[in-house]
Amino acid sequence: MWYGRHGSYSGTVSNSFGMGGITTEQTVTLAQLFYVGTDSDYRTTIEAEAADTVTITACETADGVEISESDAGDSVVIVDVPYVDNPVQSVRSLSDRLGETPVVAVVESTTDPLVVFDLLLAGAVDYAERDATSGRPTQLLAHLQAIVGADTSVADEDMQRLFRQELETRRQTEKRLATVLDRIPHPVFYRDTNGVYLGCNTAFERFCGEPREEIIGSRTEELRSEHHAAVCEQHDDKVLETGETRVLETTVTIQGEERHVRTHKAPLSDDRTGIEGIVGSIEDITEQRRQRETLETQTQNLKILNSVTRHDIRNDLQVVLGMAEVLRDHVDDEGMEYLETMVSKGNHAVDITRQARDLTETMLESDYGTDRVPLKSTLETQIDEIRSTYDQAIITVEGEIPSTAVIADGMLASVFRNILANGIQHNDSEVPKLRVWVESADGRATVHIADNGPGVPDDRKDEIFGRGEKGLESSGTGLGLYLVDTLVDRYGGDVYVTDSDRGAEFVISLRQADT
Repeated sequence: MWYGRHGSYSGTVSNSFGMGGITTEQTVTLAQLFYVGTDSDYRTTIEAEAADTVTITACETADGVEISESDAGDSVVIVDVPYVDNPVQSVRSLSDRLGETPVVAVVESTTDPLVVFDLLLAGAVDYAERDATSGRPTQLLAHLQAIVGADTSVADEDMQRLFRQELETRRQTEKRLATVLDRIPHPVFYRDTNGVYLGCNTAFERFCGEPREEIIGSRTEELRSEHHAAVCEQHDDKVLETGETRVLETTVTIQGEERHVRTHKAPLSDDRTGIEGIVGSIEDITEQRRQRETLETQTQNLKILNSVTRHDIRNDLQVVLGMAEVLRDHVDDEGMEYLETMVSKGNHAVDITRQARDLTETMLESDYGTDRVPLKSTLETQIDEIRSTYDQAIITVEGEIPSTAVIADGMLASVFRNILANGIQHNDSEVPKLRVWVESADGRATVHIADNGPGVPDDRKDEIFGRGEKGLESSGTGLGLYLVDTLVDRYGGDVYVTDSDRGAEFVISLRQADT
């Protein structure tokens, strides 16, 4: 809205205004101002500023402007571009019909320069911006006064050259933008707040099944694509209201085929005017969905197969171990060595089925989290189980295990069990011995498990945690240490092996939950 207060203008006025570069020496007084547009508030403001010195005549369309030959010399027509249908055609019609009476276009600061260029080429002698300082009533009326009686021939060569340069720059920019958009394989579109499409790429044309010329300038309901509204219109209100990006997944039918699509929508914003529309992209995720469903089915089948297989193997092993215990009363000392080997290998095989179960659950778990897990009871339980399974081994706990909680999950027991079992299974001593102690400092609980086995060479200390590593001269599968490394990494901890007094020392560092 223009504001301020200004009376009539007469006398000699020297003025250079807008892009027209009009300069004039004259003594003609502005007497009549014809307003073409529908903004009554704006017209009222101009009438108040002109007071009784200028006659204001309002016309909603160019056809309503009638100026007699005697009044042509002291009259000006302003065309309120934002409030006129087909403003370029209106300016052209007025310029052709009125002859000497100058026509001035009133635009907004956001009006495309190419539109301004078209208005000038259509016959407007100049233009003014509503929200610019030069567009306020005092300056506007002074400018209109300067135009009255001046030479209003087509804008000079400098002005035309400037706009032609602007036109070429805009065309090149739009061409590059169109090229970039067309290189994007997903459909991309953008439209204003009223739902009118302002642009799109080639992929969007294919998605709609209509040429770009029919899409741009149309609303969704005007397009022929039945699936179009379901994808492009949802969440528009939320995006415009909140200014936040929205992501929507839905199912549509395209050319008789059901497709799954993901639509991303974001506000199309301008620093000065705020949200002006929506830009969106559409991604066909049909193949991703199919692959995901296939993977989920395969994962479920693998879980079932793993469970059944382990169950059957473990049952058979339990039968073998049970019969071996019965044989203890029926073999002599010479045969006892073979019996002990049978029992040891049987227990090892049972451990492998347990490792396979834990590793499968870990690898197939897509959504996992951590929690507070009591360290003392978890570690002591596994020490007791290993003592029961490997009664020939000696496990010593040095010092007191702190009653603290660490960041882990229910699989922490598997970490301790596998390292304890590893220290016995790969031990070449006559009597396997393990020492266990825990240190607590700097918000971490560090568990040490040392054995009296052959140790681990420096060049293998990292490798033994890799998939399929079997340890030194071992017939083991290596699943246990790989599982340990995977779980501890998930907990945000660390695990490594170093040298003990005789053998290897495994170190598991975990974050404490109490700090």
